[in-house]
Amino acid sequence: MFDKLSIADYYRKVFAEIERQILGEKDEYIIGTDANELAEYYYSNNCLSPVEFDIERQEQMDHKKKLRIVKAYEREYRRQDMGDIEVEYESIIVTMPIIPNKDLKTVWELQTSTSLIFGGLPHADLGTNTISFSIDIKGYGFNYNDYEIASRINQEKERIKAWISLHNFDINDENEKLKSEIITLIGDRKKKLTEDIQRINSLSQIINIPLKMKENEAVKRIRLDKSPLVKRVKPTPTLPEEYVLDRDKVLDIIFIIDNQGRQFEKTPRTYECFQEEGFRDVILVNLNTIFEGKATGETFSGNGKTDIYLNITKGKILVFECKIWNGRELYNDTINQLRGYMTWRNNFGIIITFAKLKNFSKILGEVEDIVTKHPSYVKGFRQITETHFLSHHVSEQDNLKNIEIHHLFYNLYSS
Repeated sequence: MFDKLSIADYYRKVFAEIERQILGEKDEYIIGTDANELAEYYYSNNCLSPVEFDIERQEQMDHKKKLRIVKAYEREYRRQDMGDIEVEYESIIVTMPIIPNKDLKTVWELQTSTSLIFGGLPHADLGTNTISFSIDIKGYGFNYNDYEIASRINQEKERIKAWISLHNFDINDENEKLKSEIITLIGDRKKKLTEDIQRINSLSQIINIPLKMKENEAVKRIRLDKSPLVKRVKPTPTLPEEYVLDRDKVLDIIFIIDNQGRQFEKTPRTYECFQEEGFRDVILVNLNTIFEGKATGETFSGNGKTDIYLNITKGKILVFECKIWNGRELYNDTINQLRGYMTWRNNFGIIITFAKLKNFSKILGEVEDIVTKHPSYVKGFRQITETHFLSHHVSEQDNLKNIEIHHLFYNLYSS
């Protein structure tokens, strides 16, 4: 990446590039992302891996013969007038196994902070998991005996090992500094952005001018995307046109709801007295700012009233259910409720659960067992994030039709 640099110079350039990338990230991304996770991402994608020998594999030695041209000027003076000649050379190739290392070629070109007393960069062939070197043992004007060959091989091996040891020392030192610098950089950036928000909010109140709301990417995709929320399925000659909701748009809608849920989590005391209808109403307001009044509450669908019904023209097929966590039995009933609300044309359903009890992690740990043991469960249970799960269930109206249910959980416990 950076040729003929010292390891320290290389890392300085790496950190400068990481700093540029972090400063280029959107403010809400930096604020909303765990600092340690983000630091680990940047660190693991930019640090160099020390070169380690693979002690589980044996070194290998190979004997090669090859004709080489010896130029006239390379020969003794009295024989130079005889011109170039071909001479058979014999070589020993030694292969030293290493742990696979994607950074080997980069490391090989870098200089250490300590000068090598035995001179310069070793000559070697680099493989994905090997380092090989060649020693000439017989050729024009020389023919080494076995002891001399063994001595030259051992000297070269020790030279390579010493070279690697010096590089590893610098790499480990720079890696430690790099991780610390990235953590500090992200921490400082989060602090600054948070202070900026607080200052602007304070300024807005003083001058009595409302701030322009920033739209997140999911909202922009929903509003600006020319393709409709409802995709048209190619009709057959004998059937009327059918409509299914574009799954990508479902995920965008879930992203918007998830943002709202995380806002609830930031001030749980505010919602201590909220029941399911209160949470539903807040979510409805948020959805209606995007879908222009097309999200309704307590709407008749299927076998009863669903909490939230996203009324999309022709494709009225996305229903939500809001619940406060009250144990396994209630959650089983909620799945049944949602399935009961979903008509044959419904493909997706969302259950939004607010937990006001202690030990939120224990509740999340029960989700897979509850969902996969539900009688309607078919396949595909998956954890999308810490608090977002997905599963596929059989439709209540058609045993041959599957529906996709998203399970969203939010921790509103306040001591």
